[in-house]
Amino acid sequence: MDQEKLRQISAKISDGTASEEEIAWYHRYCVAAEQAAMASGTNIPDDEDTRAEMYRQIRRRIDRKKTGLSVKYRYAAAAALTGILAATVFLYRPATHKDQPAAVAAVSKNIPAGGNKAVLTLANGKEIMLSDAGAGDIVKQAGLRIYRTATGEIVYEATATGNASDTGINRIATPRGGQYSVVLQDGSKVWLNAASTLSYPVNFSAGERRVTLQGEAYFEIAKNAGRAFKVITATQTVEVLGTHFNVDAYSDNALVRTTLLEGSVKVVAAPGTQLMLKPGEQARLNNQTGALQKSNVSEEDVIAWKNGYFIFNDTWLSDVLLQLSRWYDVQVDLSTVPRIRYSGTIPRRKTLQEVLAMLEFTGNRHFEIANRTIIVK
Repeated sequence: MDQEKLRQISAKISDGTASEEEIAWYHRYCVAAEQAAMASGTNIPDDEDTRAEMYRQIRRRIDRKKTGLSVKYRYAAAAALTGILAATVFLYRPATHKDQPAAVAAVSKNIPAGGNKAVLTLANGKEIMLSDAGAGDIVKQAGLRIYRTATGEIVYEATATGNASDTGINRIATPRGGQYSVVLQDGSKVWLNAASTLSYPVNFSAGERRVTLQGEAYFEIAKNAGRAFKVITATQTVEVLGTHFNVDAYSDNALVRTTLLEGSVKVVAAPGTQLMLKPGEQARLNNQTGALQKSNVSEEDVIAWKNGYFIFNDTWLSDVLLQLSRWYDVQVDLSTVPRIRYSGTIPRRKTLQEVLAMLEFTGNRHFEIANRTIIVK
């Protein structure tokens, strides 16, 4: 088993320089490795659902990219995704095997995936740790009930009695390694990604519905033709009436990305700088130059985080590591990160060591964790 050849070819696939013969060899090797592991009875946790998801992504990406792209690229996409599946096989080999990825061996304590946790701050300043709260009422007042469901989301519900006149601002904030969802008073639903904050009135005014976002969130807005819904970030405003969309506005990203899944939205970056989006389009605002552009994207890729997956589609390693840092509550030393891209699908429930082992195997790079900081060697 020529491990050096495997690593060299995987590196070429990552940077797009592999020949068709090398890609075919890589693909055959990864499939054979998986078959060998299955034949030997290797215990692979979550094998069936992971395999099904990986092959679904392989088929979907090849089908989606086949128009206007070379055969070499399509095989590279399949090989890279199959490589991540094969990496799962190698990851769960016995620890004594000589091919065990160094990223796992280098760290004795696993860093677990994030989960449902957040802090709800009421208008009076009271803070409620949602990860500790059980199902049931959080606040009951005239015209309004705030409660937590058994599935772990916060719901604002207007009641039949009382005058829902409270317009105080509430805030829900997820930490690094956290996520949460909330149903607002108008019925709109918001999913918050890690390290994100949503501020909103307890009751929306008669004129408009306005919330403020830091970080990333997916919105499903209740239709109301008489009241526009606005999402305010540090550099732009998204205006809708009723629609589904995702806003990625992390301050450490170079771009603010607004992606439309259903309906229509208007993205306003500055006076005279705005775009209208159709489903499948993404507005990209450059935080440095203020330039606002749009392009077609995969909706499924954009909201993969909400559905429990990382999906990397020719994603720069620096962006991959930033996503991991938020979900696993670690830091990243970007000074050593090379300019390479990754493609593949990984469940967000995996430990950080498992994810890094997959990336290491397919990208010919070595990852270490020191003082909760990811370092690329």
